[in-house]
Amino acid sequence: MRSSSKWVYFLLALTGLVTICIGGFVLKGEAFNGVSGLLIGAGSVLLVLGLGYTLQALWLNKSSHQEMYAERLRQKKIDVHDERSIRLKEKAGWKTNIIIFYILMAVTVVFSLIGVEPIVVTVLASVFILQIGLGIFLVKYYAKSM
Repeated sequence: MRSSSKWVYFLLALTGLVTICIGGFVLKGEAFNGVSGLLIGAGSVLLVLGLGYTLQALWLNKSSHQEMYAERLRQKKIDVHDERSIRLKEKAGWKTNIIIFYILMAVTVVFSLIGVEPIVVTVLASVFILQIGLGIFLVKYYAKSM
Protein backbone atom coordinates (compact mmCIF):
# COMPACT_ATOMS: atom_id res chain seq x y z
CA MET A 1 0.00 0.00 0.00
CA ARG A 2 1.39 3.41 -0.89
CA SER A 3 2.44 5.65 1.97
CA SER A 4 0.51 8.60 0.53
CA SER A 5 -2.75 6.66 0.79
CA LYS A 6 -2.58 6.56 4.59
CA TRP A 7 -2.69 10.36 4.61
CA VAL A 8 -5.78 10.32 2.44
CA TYR A 9 -7.43 7.94 4.90
CA PHE A 10 -6.32 10.09 7.82
CA LEU A 11 -7.92 13.11 6.13
CA LEU A 12 -11.07 11.04 5.64
CA ALA A 13 -11.15 10.31 9.38
CA LEU A 14 -10.50 13.96 10.18
CA THR A 15 -13.33 15.01 7.87
CA GLY A 16 -15.61 12.58 9.67
CA LEU A 17 -14.63 14.01 13.05
CA VAL A 18 -15.27 17.58 11.86
CA THR A 19 -18.63 16.55 10.41
CA ILE A 20 -19.64 14.92 13.70
CA CYS A 21 -18.66 18.07 15.60
CA ILE A 22 -20.64 20.30 13.23
CA GLY A 23 -23.68 18.07 13.48
CA GLY A 24 -23.48 17.69 17.25
CA PHE A 25 -22.35 21.08 18.49
CA VAL A 26 -22.83 23.74 15.80
CA LEU A 27 -26.25 22.88 14.39
CA LYS A 28 -28.43 23.03 17.47
CA GLY A 29 -32.11 23.69 17.67
CA GLU A 30 -35.35 22.14 16.53
CA ALA A 31 -35.01 23.38 12.95
CA PHE A 32 -31.70 21.56 12.41
CA ASN A 33 -32.57 18.14 13.90
CA GLY A 34 -32.69 16.34 10.54
CA VAL A 35 -29.53 17.93 9.17
CA SER A 36 -27.73 17.44 12.47
CA GLY A 37 -28.59 13.73 12.56
CA LEU A 38 -27.53 13.32 8.94
CA LEU A 39 -24.17 14.99 9.58
CA ILE A 40 -23.54 12.93 12.71
CA GLY A 41 -24.38 9.69 10.84
CA ALA A 42 -22.28 10.52 7.78
CA GLY A 43 -19.44 11.75 9.96
CA SER A 44 -19.48 8.55 11.99
CA VAL A 45 -19.19 6.48 8.83
CA LEU A 46 -16.33 8.63 7.50
CA LEU A 47 -14.52 8.51 10.84
CA VAL A 48 -14.72 4.73 11.17
CA LEU A 49 -13.73 4.11 7.55
CA GLY A 50 -10.86 6.57 7.76
CA LEU A 51 -9.52 5.13 11.00
CA GLY A 52 -9.89 1.57 9.74
CA TYR A 53 -8.04 2.26 6.51
CA THR A 54 -5.37 4.28 8.35
CA LEU A 55 -4.72 1.42 10.76
CA GLN A 56 -4.64 -1.05 7.87
CA ALA A 57 -2.13 1.12 5.98
CA LEU A 58 0.07 1.41 9.04
CA TRP A 59 -0.13 -2.34 9.67
CA LEU A 60 0.74 -3.20 6.07
CA ASN A 61 3.77 -0.88 6.08
CA LYS A 62 5.53 -3.04 8.65
CA SER A 63 8.26 -5.04 6.96
CA SER A 64 7.05 -8.31 8.48
CA HIS A 65 3.60 -7.89 6.91
CA GLN A 66 4.68 -6.81 3.41
CA GLU A 67 5.60 -10.32 2.26
CA MET A 68 2.26 -11.70 3.43
CA TYR A 69 0.45 -8.81 1.71
CA ALA A 70 2.36 -9.39 -1.55
CA GLU A 71 1.43 -13.10 -1.45
CA ARG A 72 -2.20 -12.22 -0.77
CA LEU A 73 -2.24 -9.82 -3.75
CA ARG A 74 -0.68 -12.49 -6.02
CA GLN A 75 -3.29 -15.05 -4.96
CA LYS A 76 -6.10 -12.52 -5.45
CA LYS A 77 -4.93 -11.81 -9.03
CA ILE A 78 -5.01 -15.54 -9.73
CA ASP A 79 -8.47 -15.92 -8.18
CA VAL A 80 -9.91 -12.97 -10.12
CA HIS A 81 -8.92 -14.49 -13.45
CA ASP A 82 -9.78 -18.07 -12.52
CA GLU A 83 -12.40 -19.37 -14.95
CA ARG A 84 -14.17 -21.49 -12.33
CA SER A 85 -14.66 -18.58 -9.93
CA ILE A 86 -15.89 -16.39 -12.79
CA ARG A 87 -18.53 -18.97 -13.70
CA LEU A 88 -19.51 -19.37 -10.05
CA LYS A 89 -20.04 -15.62 -9.71
CA GLU A 90 -22.08 -15.53 -12.92
CA LYS A 91 -24.28 -18.41 -11.79
CA ALA A 92 -24.74 -16.94 -8.31
CA GLY A 93 -25.63 -13.57 -9.83
CA TRP A 94 -28.18 -15.18 -12.14
CA LYS A 95 -29.81 -17.15 -9.32
CA THR A 96 -29.90 -14.04 -7.11
CA ASN A 97 -31.53 -12.08 -9.92
CA ILE A 98 -34.24 -14.72 -10.35
CA ILE A 99 -34.97 -14.84 -6.60
CA ILE A 100 -35.13 -11.05 -6.28
CA PHE A 101 -37.36 -10.94 -9.36
CA TYR A 102 -39.95 -13.22 -7.74
CA ILE A 103 -39.70 -11.51 -4.35
CA LEU A 104 -40.23 -8.10 -5.95
CA MET A 105 -43.18 -9.43 -7.93
CA ALA A 106 -44.75 -10.92 -4.78
CA VAL A 107 -44.21 -7.77 -2.72
CA THR A 108 -45.79 -5.65 -5.46
CA VAL A 109 -48.85 -7.89 -5.62
CA VAL A 110 -49.20 -8.12 -1.83
CA PHE A 111 -48.84 -4.36 -1.38
CA SER A 112 -51.46 -3.72 -4.03
CA LEU A 113 -53.87 -6.20 -2.39
CA ILE A 114 -53.52 -4.86 1.16
CA GLY A 115 -54.14 -1.27 0.08
CA VAL A 116 -50.76 0.38 0.51
CA GLU A 117 -50.45 3.89 -0.91
CA PRO A 118 -50.68 3.84 -4.72
CA ILE A 119 -47.36 5.67 -5.10
CA VAL A 120 -45.54 2.86 -3.27
CA VAL A 121 -47.10 0.21 -5.52
CA THR A 122 -46.28 2.33 -8.57
CA VAL A 123 -42.62 2.65 -7.54
CA LEU A 124 -42.37 -1.10 -6.90
CA ALA A 125 -44.00 -1.87 -10.24
CA SER A 126 -41.61 0.58 -11.94
CA VAL A 127 -38.60 -1.17 -10.42
CA PHE A 128 -40.07 -4.50 -11.51
CA ILE A 129 -40.50 -3.22 -15.09
CA LEU A 130 -37.00 -1.69 -15.02
CA GLN A 131 -35.53 -5.05 -14.01
CA ILE A 132 -37.29 -6.78 -16.90
CA GLY A 133 -36.15 -4.10 -19.34
CA LEU A 134 -32.56 -4.24 -18.15
CA GLY A 135 -32.58 -8.01 -18.42
CA ILE A 136 -33.75 -7.87 -22.04
CA PHE A 137 -31.27 -5.11 -22.91
CA LEU A 138 -28.29 -6.90 -21.33
CA VAL A 139 -29.10 -10.23 -22.98
CA LYS A 140 -29.21 -8.54 -26.39
CA TYR A 141 -26.06 -6.54 -25.65
CA TYR A 142 -24.02 -9.54 -24.57
CA ALA A 143 -25.40 -11.64 -27.45
CA LYS A 144 -23.90 -9.13 -29.87
CA SER A 145 -20.59 -8.64 -28.07
CA MET A 146 -19.76 -12.29 -27.35
